[in-house]
Amino acid sequence: MRPITIRIDPPTTFCEIEFPRSFDALEKLLRFSVGSRKFLVVTDKNVVKFCPFIQRFSKNELLILPVGEKEKTWKTTEKILDTCFRKRFDRHSLLISVGGGVVGDVTGLAASLYMRGTPVIHIPTTLLGMVDSSLGGKTGIDCQYGKNLIGTIHHPEKVFACEEFLTTLPESELKNGLCEMIKHGIITSPRHFKDLEKLALLSHKKGGLKGVLPQLIPLIRDSIEIKSRIVERDERGKDIRMQLNFGHTFGHAIELLSGFTIPHGRAVAIGMLMATNYALKNKLCGEETADRIENILNQFEIDTTCDIGEKKIWEAMKHDKKCFDGRIRLILPRKIGVVEVHSV
Repeated sequence: MRPITIRIDPPTTFCEIEFPRSFDALEKLLRFSVGSRKFLVVTDKNVVKFCPFIQRFSKNELLILPVGEKEKTWKTTEKILDTCFRKRFDRHSLLISVGGGVVGDVTGLAASLYMRGTPVIHIPTTLLGMVDSSLGGKTGIDCQYGKNLIGTIHHPEKVFACEEFLTTLPESELKNGLCEMIKHGIITSPRHFKDLEKLALLSHKKGGLKGVLPQLIPLIRDSIEIKSRIVERDERGKDIRMQLNFGHTFGHAIELLSGFTIPHGRAVAIGMLMATNYALKNKLCGEETADRIENILNQFEIDTTCDIGEKKIWEAMKHDKKCFDGRIRLILPRKIGVVEVHSV
């Protein structure tokens, strides 16, 4: 697949997204990008255990983190920074994240802080990482008040979305990323949403997402393209980029209240349903739109059950970074491809 370039103001700032098909192709592209620079690969124990690509690096080139959202802390970020200092990195040295969103977020934050900004390359190993967290430059760690409330915007110089990683993922991880792809269709692209509806029907015949990977892969590029163009138009989230928060205001509260036992993609799916039901109740969208959103999640067999009380979720949402003047800003669907910002 042809690369995608995200161009940020000023025009000299840009991020290239490339799509190597195999680990061999990925290694060649990465080694060329690194060149003669010092570098550190930040990953986690799950990647080391399940992904053969990480074995291509020596122990001296690796920093291996524990697994899970609980690692998105200042302590983890400081560990990465300490390693950079011990290795005597300079401002041109390179951090490389190989993993999911947690690894990418803390590595990106460390890169933005070390000597006031060093380069970073993201190699997402999950579908969620490919279509969401590796793109757009947002970094972040969690705190007691909520998810991603401490962070920076620091764009990677490259993102490598390698197809072969998808073959290493369990069905649950594919569904986790698919929720963000569905979101991209709802907020801005009826065509993308319809393509995903067709994929849902095909996945039933093929026994799940693993059986439709060849059909899923081009839709991944479409999803990345959607987010990339939004980021280009509104890097700081003051206007159109807010649309990417559809499902996230509810979703982040659900993640926090569950102690992060509900993964991000599933929390966003629940959040999309809650936002859609709110829009339907307030006559902001029609039943056909609400039915299509609920149906596609059901067809992909995404678990949208949640035993957290709605009152608790609304209370937790008050701490969301997207609140303004004490009011919660929700992204609500009008129809497939059109959403609006509403303050409540």
